[in-house]
Amino acid sequence: MDIMNIAKKMLVAVTLLAASASYAPVTAQEANPETSAIVMIVDFEGIMREASAPQDIRKQVEERRNGYQQEIEKRQQELREEDQKIAQQRTLLSAEVLQQKRQEFQQKVAEFQKFAQARNKVLDESLNEARVAFQKKLIEIIADVAEERSATLVLHKSQVILHANAMDASKEVFDRVNAAMPTFTVQFKEAS
Repeated sequence: MDIMNIAKKMLVAVTLLAASASYAPVTAQEANPETSAIVMIVDFEGIMREASAPQDIRKQVEERRNGYQQEIEKRQQELREEDQKIAQQRTLLSAEVLQQKRQEFQQKVAEFQKFAQARNKVLDESLNEARVAFQKKLIEIIADVAEERSATLVLHKSQVILHANAMDASKEVFDRVNAAMPTFTVQFKEAS
């Protein structure tokens, strides 16, 4: 039994040795130069968060959101007051008139809900369009820096565990994007 195990192990070892001898490692000199990469790393998310234009975008959207919120709260208060008036008139009005007032009130509530949803949609679409426009400019700048560095591969910093400091172009890209686009005017497309 012991000899059989040793024989099996010897057979596996000989097979592995023969298989590994048939695979010759490729040296750097033999590698195809078209497949070698010059890597550049960019903190894309950090730039999207910290650059001046995205901060300007967030500020404008927040200001518009606050304005909308005040308008919405004013309309909500008006609806609450109208609802209270209808409730107070409940005993004074006939059932038909009360039902008519309730239907009119429900129509106003439905219109208010559409109004609030439209405001949220304006904010979401405006923010999205502004971010896309900024990202487009950011990618153009990243491409320019990559070309200057002869980089053939650009990675998000969040995808990389370890890298040489020279590969990180985040500061250079950050400075260029802030110089090229220090502010950004958000277009709010409100329906009339």
